[in-house]
Amino acid sequence: MLGIFLAGVVGRRCGYRWPEIEKAALQGMGQCCFALLIVILIGATIGIWIAAGIIPTFIYYGLQWLSPRFFLAEACLLTFLMALATGSDAGAFGTIGMALLAIGYGLGIPVPITAGAVTTGGIAGHIVSPLSDLSAMAISANGGSLPELVKLFARRVVPALVISMLFYGVYGFFQTGKTNDLATTGLLTELEKLFVISPLLFTPVVLLFLLIILRVPLVPALGINLLLSAGISMLFQGVNFRDVIRFMSNGYTVPTGNQLAAMLNKGGIIGFGNIIELILLASAWATVLQHIGVLELLLGKLANVKLLRGRICATGTLLGVLMSILTCAIIPAVLVPSLWLKERYKEAGYGPEHLSRDLVEGSFAVAALVPWTNLNFIVLGTLGVGAFQTTPYNIFSWLIVIFGFVAGLRRRADPVPNTDGRKGEDAS
Repeated sequence: MLGIFLAGVVGRRCGYRWPEIEKAALQGMGQCCFALLIVILIGATIGIWIAAGIIPTFIYYGLQWLSPRFFLAEACLLTFLMALATGSDAGAFGTIGMALLAIGYGLGIPVPITAGAVTTGGIAGHIVSPLSDLSAMAISANGGSLPELVKLFARRVVPALVISMLFYGVYGFFQTGKTNDLATTGLLTELEKLFVISPLLFTPVVLLFLLIILRVPLVPALGINLLLSAGISMLFQGVNFRDVIRFMSNGYTVPTGNQLAAMLNKGGIIGFGNIIELILLASAWATVLQHIGVLELLLGKLANVKLLRGRICATGTLLGVLMSILTCAIIPAVLVPSLWLKERYKEAGYGPEHLSRDLVEGSFAVAALVPWTNLNFIVLGTLGVGAFQTTPYNIFSWLIVIFGFVAGLRRRADPVPNTDGRKGEDAS
């Protein structure tokens, strides 16, 4: 709020009227409404999935089936597949990601390391998924082909994901090979006391995947899933309708002092209230900064850096990184530099898909490493740990930023001829 107020004061001193600044702030809040709707649905889903025994069933069988030595690599891969199928990192974090976090806790693996592996998988899956809202937004802003953009994403995402999984595999093999069997048995016993455990409880998860495969949009897919999960909670766990509404709204709670309390006291729309506030304010701040010209000024200054002259791809990646850090949100980090870079990429001989790839990868990857971005707010709300703890273990995000910037520095663009035969401007 202080950032918005200071930006408004600067804008007023530069000649902008208060109604203009307020309109810009409200416009920014409007741009994040779809993301907020997803967050609300995820909050309700977490609450009812715990109450219905779906996440406890994941935990129960996961403790028995997943290998402790290779759990971190498995957690990364499973979250990647979930995000790939749904096109949403938030959906992956709030469903299978939370279950994996609890399984890791039961296996004696430190929570920040498990959260780092889950975050890596969710981000990688979201970036490369053909259903990603970011890909659709970038294509609508810059033009180009979605299949071609997905291919470009895969060239960096797949190697970075493989390297990350190798790291998690090696780390887990040497550091988490021994588990406390007594503690694991105790968790299984507590789960059996609190919930009815059955493979039939995986039905909502299977249905969600089927709806996504059938190309049902994420919002109605989550809505249908909520209805089915509510019915299962009443049928299997004996939950009444009033408690169904309470769990969706306030989240699930287990008895005080229970060993599972730390893992299962989550979810609910109200529980995501702080996350919603932060997303709204960060989006408003970013739009005010854009409206009064602060971001454009920074873009122009960056273009004069000697290292980046003629290296347009490195410039695009770096701008995605900086805009994500400065604006707290991925959407303006992609859209604002696009307006400034679109013609420069074209003059340098690159297609619009290259611009979208550099901006999305740079802004998305770094957003998971910075504590004040919207993406980190979602991670914090779903997994309970944020960037301060997960950054050292989020190998994928570090690799994506490094890969993009180094590859951009190695490519010095040659200006392409204009239609009238004259050379285009310097690609920088």
